[in-house]
Amino acid sequence: MFFNLIYLTTAIFGYITIYLIGFKFKSNRNTNLFLVIFFFLSSTRFFFIGMLNVPFFANNLYFFNAALTLTTWNCLYLYFTHLIQNKTEIKAKEGLHFIIPLFLLSLAVFQFLWTDSAVKTLTVIAIGIISSMNLIYFLASYKILSKNIWNRKSEIALINKQNKAITKWTTFLFVVFSLLTFIFIIRFFVPKEKYLYLGHNNYLWILALIWIYIYLKILSDPQFLYGYDVLQSKVKEYKKYSIVFDNIWKLNYNLDIVNVQDAILKEKIQNNIENYIIEIEHLALRSNLFFKEAFSAEDLANKLSIPKSHLLYVFKYHSNVSFSDFKKIIRIQKAIGLMEEDYLKSNTMESLAIDVGFSSYSPFFKSFKTITGLSPQEYCNRVN
Repeated sequence: MFFNLIYLTTAIFGYITIYLIGFKFKSNRNTNLFLVIFFFLSSTRFFFIGMLNVPFFANNLYFFNAALTLTTWNCLYLYFTHLIQNKTEIKAKEGLHFIIPLFLLSLAVFQFLWTDSAVKTLTVIAIGIISSMNLIYFLASYKILSKNIWNRKSEIALINKQNKAITKWTTFLFVVFSLLTFIFIIRFFVPKEKYLYLGHNNYLWILALIWIYIYLKILSDPQFLYGYDVLQSKVKEYKKYSIVFDNIWKLNYNLDIVNVQDAILKEKIQNNIENYIIEIEHLALRSNLFFKEAFSAEDLANKLSIPKSHLLYVFKYHSNVSFSDFKKIIRIQKAIGLMEEDYLKSNTMESLAIDVGFSSYSPFFKSFKTITGLSPQEYCNRVN
C-alpha cells in the first residue's frame, strides 16, 4: 500500500506538471510537445502501477511500459533538437519518428491473432528493433547535445550562467533516461507472467522518487523548459523610474570589497547606485549613443556627468556583465527590433551590423549568435 501511494503520487505530480505546461503552451515559445508526451506516458505508467490491484490496470500495464520504452529516445531526441534550435512549431515530418513504435505497438495489441511460436519469434525481432532504435536515438542525442549544448561557450557571463543551467538539466535527463531505458529493455526478456511481480520489485519506488524529483525541479525552476533565451524576451520596454534589465543588474549593497579604493568609493556612491543604473538604461534604450562604433565607457560617464570610476564600479560590482557585453546586448536588441520592422527588405545584413554599432558583419554575427542562440539569418527566418 505504501509503495502504491508513492507511485500514485508520482503520477499526480506528473499530471500537474503536464497541466501547467499545457496551460502556458501558447505563451511559452519553447514548451515542447514531445516532452509533454513523454511525461504523459511516464505518469500514466506509474498510475497504472499504483492501481495494480484493479484487473484493468494490471492487464494493460505491459502496453504502457512498451509504449514508454518505444518512444523514450524518439521524444527526447526531438525535445533536445527543439531546445537547441528554439523552435515552436511541430513539423509533420517529425511524425515519421513514431512510425516504427506505432507499428510494434500494434503488433503487441493484436498478438492474440498470432500463434505462440509466431509471438515468440516476433518478440525476439521486436527486441532487436527496439534496442537498435534506442541506440540510434541515444547516439544522435549525445551528438547534438555534446556539439550544441554541453560544449557551448559564450563571451557573456550571463549567457554562460544560463548555458550551465541547461547543460546540467540536459545531462541529468540524458543520464537518467539512459539508465531507465537499459532497465526497460532488460525487462523485455522477462516473461509476461512474471512481469507484474517485477513491478513490485524494490527498485521501482526509487525510480518513482527520481521522477518526483524531476517534476519538482521543473515546477520550482521552470527555466529548463525554456531553452536558450532570445534576447527580446529578456530586454523589456523602458519604464520610467524602474530598473528594466533586472536579469543584468544586482543591487546587493552588503559587498565585501577587498580593494581599498573601491571600498572608499562604495561609501561615497552607494546611495546613488540605483539612480546610476536607471540613467544607464534610459540612455541605452532612448538614445543612439550605444550604436556608435567607438562609444566607450568614458563617453558614457561623460554623458551621465559622473566620474568614469563611478561607472566602472557599477559594472564591476552591480552588474552580471561587463560594459563591453552590455553594449553588445543593447546593439543586438536594436538589430532585432530593426529586423522585425522589415529593415532587411531594403538593406543588407552588413549595413544592419554597421547601423547598430559593429565594425563589420563578422563581430555582429558572433555577438548575435552568442546572445540569442541563433544566427541573424536563422532569427530573421523564424520571425518571417
